[in-house]
Order: sequence, then C-alpha cells, then structure tokens
Amino acid sequence: MQPPPSEYDERIHLKNGTPVLLRPIRTSDGPLILDIFSKLSPESVFFRFLTHLERLPPEMLYHLVHIDYGKDFALAASIEEKGRESLIAVCRYFDHGEGRAELTIAVRDDYHGQGLGKAMVSRVVGIAKAKGYTRVEIIFDSRNENMKKLFSGLGYPFYYHASILDICDRMEIDLTRKKPDGP
Repeated sequence: MQPPPSEYDERIHLKNGTPVLLRPIRTSDGPLILDIFSKLSPESVFFRFLTHLERLPPEMLYHLVHIDYGKDFALAASIEEKGRESLIAVCRYFDHGEGRAELTIAVRDDYHGQGLGKAMVSRVVGIAKAKGYTRVEIIFDSRNENMKKLFSGLGYPFYYHASILDICDRMEIDLTRKKPDGP
C-alpha cells in the first residue's frame, strides 16, 4: 500500500474567507473522521453512504483511513477549530478497473454553500484524470440535487441514469474530452 502523497497539499479559502488545507487522508485520521461523521446531519450521512448510520462501524472506519494511493485517492479539507485540527469535508475515488473510478464526497453541513464541494470534486477528478482514469461516476440518492448540479457542472460530458434498482441514480463523466466552451 502506497503512503499518502504530500504533493497534493494545497491551501484554499472558502467564500466566507475560512482558510482550509486540502490534504490526502492519513491512517492516523480515524479520530478526525469520527468527529466529522458526528457533525453530519442524518440527511448528509444518508446522502454519503446511501444508508442510515448512527455510527461508523470499525471496519468502515478502517477502510476510510487506509487508502492504497497506488489505485485510490482520498482528500480531506482541514481547518483549525478550537485550537485543534478538524475535518470539514472528505472527497475520494475508488478504482473500479478498466479506467473507471467511483467518487464520493461529504461536506459538513455548516460548510455547505462555501464552494468547498466544487473545489474538492474538481481537484479529485483532476487527480483521477492525471492518473489515467477515463471515467468517473457517482451513485447518489435521486433527491440529492446538489450532487447532480455539482457533478454535471465540472465541464465534462456526463451521462445520467435515473433510478438504478429504484434506489439511487448514477452519473458518469467522460474524462477523455471536455465540453466545448460557450452557452
């Protein structure tokens, strides 16, 4: 398993001026993942995991912090809060083989609308493209209009498939070509 690559560290500012460090997830981030999970609304938890969870099972937490950076990638948005580091968002992709990856994102509810989701998804999709992926997909609850808007606004051709198994929708973007500029 490859360690987290530090060359992806980047400092950004949110719309409200909050300074944020974007950095790869580390195996030591378990307590920070538990903390962000505890600050997500039930709706945000459902939209991220597509199931109702009151807590993160230990095996899921292990999976969320043990990333094989040779094939997968996970980016955290970190701030200083009350004198300590806190995560306010996590975006990742998982290898699905044949040049395809699945993307997920969770943003703490109190940081919605600050441009963080778009910044992180754009960054993670760019990393996937640089690593040779040709398609990135999301599977999401059909009521999650923000995810649909975010993913379709990345500037790549996208394909939308409604109601897979009557549970969720799927969108896929084609990284091999950009949308033409213009209206």
